[in-house]
Amino acid sequence: MLLRRRLVSGLCAAAALLPAFLWLLPALARGQAPTLRDQGDFFYPLKLYTTDRLRAGEIPLWNPLSGTGEPWLANGQSGVFYPPTWLFLLPAPALAGGLFLLLHFAIAGLGARRFLKDENVSDAGALLGAAAFAASGFAASFSVFWNHFGAYAYLPWIAALARSGLRTRASVLGLGALVGLQAMAGSPEMSAASVLLALALAVHPRAPFPEPVAPAPRGMTLRRCGAAVVLGIALAAWVLVPMAELSARSDRRDPLPAQARDLGALGWTDLLSAAGFTPAFFGGTYLASLFLPPFVLVAAAAALGEEHRRRLVVLLAVSAAVGILLSIHGPPGTWLRALPPLDRVRYASKWLAWTSFSVAMLAGLGLDALRFASGAVRHRLLIGVLAVISLAAAALAPVPFLVRLACAVGSASVGLLALGVGSRPWAGALAAGTASTALVAGLALGISDVPRFAPESGLRLCPPNVEALARIPGRILTPAMGPLATWAVRDGHFDAATLARQREAVLGYTNLTCRIPTVRTAAPMTTAASAAMQASLDRADTALPAGAASARALWTPFPPDNLAARKVGDFYRAPLGPYRPRLSFVRSYRIEADPSRAWQRVAAGEIDFAREVLLDRRPEPEPGASGEAHSDAGAMLVARLAEDSPERVVAELTTGRSGLLVVTDLHYPGWIAEEGGRRLPILRADGWFRAVALPAGTHTVVFRYRPYSFYAGAGVSAAALLVLLVLWHRGEPIRLGRRTP
Repeated sequence: MLLRRRLVSGLCAAAALLPAFLWLLPALARGQAPTLRDQGDFFYPLKLYTTDRLRAGEIPLWNPLSGTGEPWLANGQSGVFYPPTWLFLLPAPALAGGLFLLLHFAIAGLGARRFLKDENVSDAGALLGAAAFAASGFAASFSVFWNHFGAYAYLPWIAALARSGLRTRASVLGLGALVGLQAMAGSPEMSAASVLLALALAVHPRAPFPEPVAPAPRGMTLRRCGAAVVLGIALAAWVLVPMAELSARSDRRDPLPAQARDLGALGWTDLLSAAGFTPAFFGGTYLASLFLPPFVLVAAAAALGEEHRRRLVVLLAVSAAVGILLSIHGPPGTWLRALPPLDRVRYASKWLAWTSFSVAMLAGLGLDALRFASGAVRHRLLIGVLAVISLAAAALAPVPFLVRLACAVGSASVGLLALGVGSRPWAGALAAGTASTALVAGLALGISDVPRFAPESGLRLCPPNVEALARIPGRILTPAMGPLATWAVRDGHFDAATLARQREAVLGYTNLTCRIPTVRTAAPMTTAASAAMQASLDRADTALPAGAASARALWTPFPPDNLAARKVGDFYRAPLGPYRPRLSFVRSYRIEADPSRAWQRVAAGEIDFAREVLLDRRPEPEPGASGEAHSDAGAMLVARLAEDSPERVVAELTTGRSGLLVVTDLHYPGWIAEEGGRRLPILRADGWFRAVALPAGTHTVVFRYRPYSFYAGAGVSAAALLVLLVLWHRGEPIRLGRRTP
């Protein structure tokens, strides 16, 4: 009997993962890479660049190829220290992507099952809730955003441990480890949402079962939960501290414009996609579907009649409602998203993570309530009516016949439970098992067209005309992301042709594939410098601002208006001028302390790149201060980049005059300049770049990236990991409350 129960329980746990396994089968078995939405032009290039650097024995702290350089570890989506990222060390990127996604589907499904089993929900109810959370249309849509989906997967595990009351040291340390892993996945929004939900659940922990142990005082449980959260943040400090440094110098210092905050918000009609009535790709194209058969919502409504877990049900219902309110287009969603810190979050639909979790857990609880609890006749009658409505919706939904059949069978099963079939154990088990199986089948078939795939060979494809761009001295300018993405995506198929267009257009982070330095960046949190540069480029009638950032050529599928261009296949290539080389040496300067004003003056063409630079302060030594003639006659100059690696740039030059060595790489904390072991002050040049003052003579200047934020964060993480391991090894439980008689 015990063996049979374990077998059934294991099969139910595996069944929740069946839809995701079937969706990802092309990646797992046929060498096809998931390419829907941002995967092809953002996440694959980002992960492959990161693991290429790791494979070379380097910690990728800096990316020199995008936006005049950017802190790479601080880009949480790079996942440098997030263990599942290391799957991309495998030689097959498509398989790595499939395994990465399947792992997080498994974490999500098993976590949801754990939450419900801890509430003593039956295997059928746990399967219904786990499948509803890990295999819904929201989960399938969300999975294309690897950082957010990675963090989303940990939400039910964090909720389950917080709900447990944290009565043992192991549970506190486990919660801390999960919070840390979630933070390393690279989605601060999902991490914050999970922590808030955990604290809310910790206020009213689950009653101990089966031991008659008195629960710990509420304040103690909250303190333990808070300690676990602090431990988790400390574990992830090697990512969070650099990310905080970047945040303080990024476009997120100020609230986002309303248009950016509301991008991806849902109209009320979009919510009908849960029943299959809305075409794919609504909500600003952020989500492809919210498909969740209506009978799941009926089961969730049944949980509202649950008396034993009233506080939990109310909390989950409120959480579901808050997620919807924060996600919808127009008031009150617009008003709520204007409040700090929500006013710094892009894509409103992310907040449906709360709704997805809460509805799924309510559905699992509700199925058992219909099966085992007597309940008020009026409530059961209402659930029966809703089941009939969901049956009609299944019959009318514009989805394939087999999906409609699965939804109809699930609706009928829930309806029978509402009518009291559960009073007979075998009939209740059959109806509940049928409803859960119908959900798995409906989701597996109903969302099968959401994932899109392309051949693995296209991931590292570098078209010949794009390869030529890597040989051009200087950076490459591409059009604004919006028009370029529209050109590349075009028909929304996200197939092999789309993947090829993305790489030919150098869209997103695909510049990393061919190691092409670009002025623009796809970073989700850009530095203030990159944001200012891209804004000036979008407003410019000429390419002058790009030339100031060492852009040597424009690469675009759109005919340039003011530049002489040569047609190369479907693209136009145009030289840019005036142009400041990435490495230059000038003798004149002017002072402009404010970086934004300095860049505006440079972009407006107020300075001669060959002779002068704008500095934030007076240099030492000052050019010409030693009585040198200001004439350039006899001022010999030989300069070259002797080494050009991501975290180390070496410039060698010989000059007969003192002056300023200008490098058009981003001025950012952590960069130091040295000559012969002597530290040189780095000046802010042209607003956003670097310069050092040098006397006449021969010089070897070494620029190195040694960010204090990384070392400080790594120290905190190492200390937190040591504390976790020591406490885990000691194995001493936290003192329990007194036993009840």
